[in-house]
Parts: sequence; C-alpha cells; structure tokens
Amino acid sequence: MLEETDLIIKKLKKETNEISDIVYREKYICGKKIYIIYNEPLTSSDKISEFIIKSLNELSKDKVKDNLLKTISNNITNFKYEIIDKYDTLCFYLHRGFTIILIDGEKEAIVLETKGSIKRSISPPENENAIRGAKDAFIEDYQTNIGLIKKRIKTNDLWIDNITCGKYTKTQIGVISINGIVKRELVEIVLKKIKEINIDGIINSDNIKNLIENEDKIAFPTILTTERPDIVCNCLLEGKVAIVVDNSPYVLVIPTMLNDFFKTIEDLYGKSINVSFTRIIKYIAFFISILTPALYIAITTYNQEMIPTDLLVSFATQRDGVPFPAFFEAIMMMIAFEILRESDIRVPNPAGSALSIVGALILGDAAVSAGIVSPIMIIIIAITAISSLPFSEFEFTNAIRLYRLIFMIGAAFMGLIGVVIVGIFFIIKLASTKSFGKPYLIPFSPTYIEGLKNSIIKFPLKNLYKRRSFLSNNTIKRSVKHEKN
Repeated sequence: MLEETDLIIKKLKKETNEISDIVYREKYICGKKIYIIYNEPLTSSDKISEFIIKSLNELSKDKVKDNLLKTISNNITNFKYEIIDKYDTLCFYLHRGFTIILIDGEKEAIVLETKGSIKRSISPPENENAIRGAKDAFIEDYQTNIGLIKKRIKTNDLWIDNITCGKYTKTQIGVISINGIVKRELVEIVLKKIKEINIDGIINSDNIKNLIENEDKIAFPTILTTERPDIVCNCLLEGKVAIVVDNSPYVLVIPTMLNDFFKTIEDLYGKSINVSFTRIIKYIAFFISILTPALYIAITTYNQEMIPTDLLVSFATQRDGVPFPAFFEAIMMMIAFEILRESDIRVPNPAGSALSIVGALILGDAAVSAGIVSPIMIIIIAITAISSLPFSEFEFTNAIRLYRLIFMIGAAFMGLIGVVIVGIFFIIKLASTKSFGKPYLIPFSPTYIEGLKNSIIKFPLKNLYKRRSFLSNNTIKRSVKHEKN
C-alpha cells in the first residue's frame, strides 16, 4: 500500500533532487486534496489539459457520493488508466510519460497515459536497401515497432512476452513469437537469458545481443540484427523469435545460421533461378573475400611451382624493386583500406564518399609509384574489399575481416598447407557453433533435406510447403502442397 500523500511527495522530491521537470499540481475536489504529478518532457500538455484537468473541473462541480478514487477513475475521459498501490510502480509509470493522481487519505493512486510525441516518423531503411520490399523501417519507439509487426501478422497467435531490464533505464523488451509455429522451448530459453541480465541500463538492442549470445565463442554473429519489419515477420513465420527493445530501431532475430546471411527478403519475390544465381555469387564472394590475399601470399612465397610460367614472370616483374614480402604488403594495404572504410562510415555522408574514393585512388597510385607495393597487390586487395560488400550485416563483415587475417598468417608461415590447416580449423569452429541450441551450419551440417531447398539453390515457392522442423512445430505446414499441372 502507498504511504500518505505528503510523504510520497516529499520522498519523490528528495529522490529526484527536486528537479523542475516533474510538476506537482495541487487541486481540491469537494474539499479533498489531490495531487497531479507528471514528468513534463515526457508528457503531452494538451492531453493533460483536455482529458484530466477538464474532467476534474467538471467533477468538482458535483458532489461526490461514492469513493473519490473510484469516482475519478470512472469519470475521467482518458482512454487508458490503471490503479496502483506501490511506490516503485508509481515511479516506473512517472518516468514513462504517465500522469499520476494521488488522493489524500487513499492507499492507491491512478496512473493515466499522457505520453508526448517525442519520436521520429517512420522512414525507409538506411542500411538494408529495400529493392522490391516494403519501404518502412523500425524506429526508436517500442509501440510503433510492435505495430509495424502486427500490421503484417494479424492473428491472436502473435504472442508478446514483456520484460523490463536495466536498473536505471527500466527498458521495455518484447519477446515476440507465433504460437503454434515456434517451439516453445526456444522462447523459454530466450526469456530465461534476458531475465538473468543484471545491468545498470539497456540503451540499445545490441546490449541485449551481446549479453545473451556467446560473443567470445566465434566472431560470426549468431543473432540477426535488422531494421526491416518484413524480414522480422518472415522470420517469425519460419518459427524464429524476435526481440524488440525500446529506444532501438533494430530488432533481434533468434536463432540465426550462417546461411541466413546469404539470403535476403527480396529472394521471396524473385524467380528461383535468378535468386539461386545471386546466392551462388554471394558464396563465391564470401570465399574470395576470405581466401584471396592468403592464396596470393602462399603461391608467391612458397608455392611458385603452381603458377604458370608466363604469369610467374609477370608477377616477378611487377614485384621487382618492392622491398617488402607479400605478407607485409598485404597487411599494409589492408590497414590502409580499413582506415578509409572507417573514415567513410564516421565522416558525414557528403564528404565521406568523396574522401574514400579520392583517398583510395591517391593512396594506391602513390604506393605503386613509390615502389612500396606491387600493382598486383592493389588488385588483390581491391577484389577482396569489393567481395565483402554484398553483405550488409556489420558483424558479419567484421568476422570476414578477422578470418581473412588468420588465413593470411597461416599462408605466411606454411604456404598452401597453412591455408588448408587454417581452413580445417575454420570449418570445425563453424560446425561446432550453435545459435541457441541450433547448429550454425544447418542445413549443410547436419544435412537437412527440406532446408536445402531454400539454401544455396532456391526451389520454386510452391514447392516450399513444409516448414523447417528444426525451427518450428513439425505438425504445421506452410501451405497445402500444390499438384503438378
């Protein structure tokens, strides 16, 4: 039960250092004192004046025959209210934009939703280009993000488990799944991990991501981060779980496998043969981005016998006068490229692109002219950099960068044998990784036939009538199997 009204006011002022943003308005109704308390930056003054003050003024003209708390709650014109009886709950609602009505002598209080509009409008996605899909993206408002999902999935089976996390931020987190499709044990695992978090504050969804995944186990992400509602809805229909975090425009999707980073939502809209070709190109780009510098270092340093004579003479001519070994060449150029990439990301857009283009041209030309690096090394690094561009997930490209360096170190010490040894350990690491209990390399390892239909090669949509059983309830089918014409 709540304390006396004056004691609550005194305690609240002391804890907030009598901050001027919190407004305490004293009012009398039928000779009884009430307090109207609200956090001014978070509330709408129009809502307070129109719904609360106006209703209380009308009420004060009449004699209150019933309990005042009950009378106010029944006659207030605000559409959403709640009766509370704990001080911590009162503070929780106060800092979320609700208005509190305290009545002298009552052990309960009324909270009324009067949130102000301090959010930006829905805009197109910035980092995940929507070619043929929807043009809306998540924003920093929790309810809006939930609405973008509910707008697409209209069913009572869309379940949302709400959790509050963070000692000071009290961040609202929603764990979303589709009942009947998702395996409930997956939802329970996610909820358990989030409830175990004990931290001062959650500012962004990436805080949750880093706390619930084993980020020290592997560099590749095991949780997908997306700003597009259509991607989240498609994942929910597959049997995955989404995590929406207040004040974050990015939603987390669990679990995520390696193959998921080679697919896009636009794949659902394209012809299977065209989509399959695009995915093959992405896999080729993935291996080029990781292996190309290592293979060049290996064959030019240890395994020259594998190079055709004419090509070997060309390489030797280009490297004539270069004082550094191929490994050191590659390291220098990769560092220079990464510096340019970071500059392009951090510098404001109008200057960023021009800076990176001019910097790359001048740096490459000057390095070759000065005899520091060979022209072929510029080509190798350029091909490597371009091959990492098809992947939009930031953590995924960072993982490619790390393993590229590891392959280069293996090539520098043992040539092609070193590349093979590192490759074996690389595959073992991926195969032993799990994303919330699901193998990271599925459907390739372990092999899952139904999942292979939409992995590298995409089968026609009418043939993808079964859900993947390792994700969803196997008794639920995506659609009725179509008969062949």
